Amino acid sequence: MKKVALVGLGYWGPKLLRNLIESPRVNGVVVVDRNVDRLAAACRQFPSARPALNLEEALEDDDVRAVFVATPVETHGELTRLALEAGRHVLVEKPLTASTQEAIELTRLAESFNLRLMVGHTFLFSPRLDCIVEYLKRGALGRVHYMTSARLNLGLHRSDANVIWDLAPHDFSILFHLLGETPDTVQTVAGSANRFTLPDVAFINLTFPSGALASVTVSWLAPRKVRNTVIVGEQQMIVYDDTNSDEPVKIYDQGVIIEDSNSFGENQLTYRYGDTIAPHVVAAEPLGLEIDHFLQRIDDDEPLKSDGWFGASIVAALEAAHRSWELGGVKVDVPSEELHGDRHR
Repeated sequence: MKKVALVGLGYWGPKLLRNLIESPRVNGVVVVDRNVDRLAAACRQFPSARPALNLEEALEDDDVRAVFVATPVETHGELTRLALEAGRHVLVEKPLTASTQEAIELTRLAESFNLRLMVGHTFLFSPRLDCIVEYLKRGALGRVHYMTSARLNLGLHRSDANVIWDLAPHDFSILFHLLGETPDTVQTVAGSANRFTLPDVAFINLTFPSGALASVTVSWLAPRKVRNTVIVGEQQMIVYDDTNSDEPVKIYDQGVIIEDSNSFGENQLTYRYGDTIAPHVVAAEPLGLEIDHFLQRIDDDEPLKSDGWFGASIVAALEAAHRSWELGGVKVDVPSEELHGDRHR
């Protein structure tokens, strides 16, 4: 069991706090926030939590082994660096930082101190995604042709980030994890339907080294909540609908057959319609599984599912998507070679 510190009690922090208090791997939580009212409310709800007004105060407790950072992205770098330099393992909420270079620097810093740095890409710990990963490993889909992903809702509009930086990290993490690769290029068209200048809707296209294509749509301005990913392979197709509690994953045994012969119908297309399967998926809260994974990895040499390098690849794609929007929708290269080169130094 470990004592930990949690920095930030905004939107996500209380969810982390609840899971940390309930975790059998945690024997104490120091809660950090500059807002004394938030601190008081958290400690009333969870009397075992100890309050602190800043991270430095929390790090004075030598029993604190890990720090959870759930603050605005512009503070991630400073807080993560402070915790690492104090010899603590860190789990920082997505995205890791606001720049690829800073993400690389923090990842290399963690490695130099032999500390664990993990990024909270929570969807990677969903049993629903695990189900898809296992199916892909069996090779039944064949080569992936393309993927589409949509994350839509009415709100919440944020003043500290546009919709690309707020929502796309979820979809990027899912796509990169399922494909096992990071994109070569990103192209974005985005806009704002309100008086603010920050985009509240974005359409993002990505190309990958394997030849796979992906399209991501994110929006704060939509008539209904959508959390949908489609994977189209050579042999079969998968639909992952995270809003469907009964059948979140469906596998379609459907595809196109190209008739290759010397006959008159050479290279004609025919379509195959097979069964549709909805495999059973065990229900479990991804955030609790994410925390358990991180705390386990502190004590062993097993790889993290979303380590600093993975987090840096997400930031690189976000920066490219943002830059493409700023340039009016031109295609922007993603510096994957720089990331891979740094990773193997």
